[in-house]
Amino acid sequence: MRKLPPIKLPLIFLFVVKLFFSLIGIANPPQDYKHSMVIQDDLKKAAFTVLDTKCNVCHRRQNPFMVFNERNMERRAGKIHHQVFVAKRMPKPEGKALTTEEKRTLKNWLLTQNID
Repeated sequence: MRKLPPIKLPLIFLFVVKLFFSLIGIANPPQDYKHSMVIQDDLKKAAFTVLDTKCNVCHRRQNPFMVFNERNMERRAGKIHHQVFVAKRMPKPEGKALTTEEKRTLKNWLLTQNID
């Protein structure tokens, strides 16, 4: 096996360390944590607007215990994901269909949630 010159070993080590940290996502932490929180908050508000205008319309009449609000929507994220994107049971055919943009908004918000 060929031995590397001594100057290349530290460079290789630094490259491997940087690669490792970039793979686990901490090589370049967010520069502005508050900014990322604002974006996440805006995304939550946009998702709530979709839930309120498209889901709560029926839920208020037919299932009042499942009316979404900004306090319970995160707790119900798994059910929202399953009903809308997996089982495709919601919104019901007689309800207001989600537009492509509304689906995208919900999906983006759901990506920020811990869904089992």
